[in-house]
Amino acid sequence: MDGLKLSMKIQPYCERFGLTTVSMRVHDLLNYTVIDPMVQRKLSGGQLRKIAKYLQERELDHVFFGPVTLSLRDISSLMKGEDHFILLHGAKLSILDGQHRIMALGFTNDQLAKESRKYEKELSRLKVKCRQHPEDDALREHTEQLEGLLSQIESRRLDLLESELSVQLYIGLTEEEEKQLFGDINSKVQLVSKELGHAFDGSDPINTMIQQVADHNTLLKNAGVETRNNLTAYNKNFTCFSWLHTIASLLFTGKTQASYELARRVRKDPTTYTEVLHQFLNGVLPHFPEQPGLGSYISSSRVVQEAIALYAHDTLDIEKGGHPNWTSCFQILRQIDWSHDNEELASILGRLDNGKINLIYDKSMRKHNLVLEYIRQLRLEESA
Repeated sequence: MDGLKLSMKIQPYCERFGLTTVSMRVHDLLNYTVIDPMVQRKLSGGQLRKIAKYLQERELDHVFFGPVTLSLRDISSLMKGEDHFILLHGAKLSILDGQHRIMALGFTNDQLAKESRKYEKELSRLKVKCRQHPEDDALREHTEQLEGLLSQIESRRLDLLESELSVQLYIGLTEEEEKQLFGDINSKVQLVSKELGHAFDGSDPINTMIQQVADHNTLLKNAGVETRNNLTAYNKNFTCFSWLHTIASLLFTGKTQASYELARRVRKDPTTYTEVLHQFLNGVLPHFPEQPGLGSYISSSRVVQEAIALYAHDTLDIEKGGHPNWTSCFQILRQIDWSHDNEELASILGRLDNGKINLIYDKSMRKHNLVLEYIRQLRLEESA
């Protein structure tokens, strides 16, 4: 019998439906799933491209996505075998949750296949030239390199298709019931805290780096790192994992959003980047108050911490090997008044109704740049 073999046990659900969890290969997900526009929201091109970019630039061949939720309306397309079920050829599973992941997997497969075809045509031309010029060693070496690259791309594509995703499969739902379930999934599920992602997600090399620094940097441990959620005005911890992630990106690239290029560089040389982040914290923290996370100090502000990372980026220049004495730039921090009585900074940023300097976080980086210029000006005055 033609179809997809599924090793699973179906449990009764609400006395009318079936529910099971099964592992499915990406290849089968692409062949047997469909998006019902009456049930699903409109596909986001931006989200699709973001996931596809991750898939294309990841280091691991296999994919480790979270579970997707599917629905089989037509129960007659599911046949019972001796110890398994068979989903008949041509049957379709509606996607209730995970459409962007599944579509991104299909898009990435198509892109890799397209890239393979391009190199196959080039390889065919090179082989013809090799037969015409058998004495040309450079041409033969180029051909061998291209064969290796083609083999690598195709192996990566096949590994992608063979990756398995966990599937929660509902059986026997109507379209209206699928709509309700889709709404429940997307409106009532509690999202995982960003801090937990940064603290425990080892797939991102920058997360691994900041986890190691948080575990072993004595000054940072004394200052305090929050792992549960973002800091509040009543939290005495100096920083948190999401702040550290942005600080690392600013320090190494001058940008708030860590790029895939930075992730590749950190993965290639984790020791160097981890050591530089240690040096940054060891250079900054001694110039802060004893408890820098207290709300009475401007050192507890995310804007100030990130502005200092941006200031250090100018001197570090890690892309060119790093300045040998880059941490000397932190000496200027000893001149700064870290209390909210700092009139120079107050005149630049203004004050809130409670009298504190206005350091409310601004994604536009306007305040970051004002603090950055304030520090740069102090350094110019000192060297004058």
